[in-house]
Amino acid sequence: MNYNESQQKEIAQYAIEHDNNYKATGEKYGISYQQVAAWVRKYKKNTPIKQVEPAKKKSAKKVSQPQASTLDVLNRKDPVLEAQLREVKKRLGLI
Repeated sequence: MNYNESQQKEIAQYAIEHDNNYKATGEKYGISYQQVAAWVRKYKKNTPIKQVEPAKKKSAKKVSQPQASTLDVLNRKDPVLEAQLREVKKRLGLI
């Protein structure tokens, strides 16, 4: 069955009002979960932000420390792995 744009919008609004329960909305209207999700995405994209749930604010950028070079990263020693290596060497009688 084909749904016109106003019907799609109504179904999307119903899903949003019911905590984005696409499965229940799809069962109610006899359409697939995926179709409901697609219409909700379409509706949210074409609706002014004030009418849709507010988006989460992005946190301010943190002052980053200088990037370590690849060689520095590769030369770092992992204390956990070092302890495991010592234990294996002890078991093998190498130390």
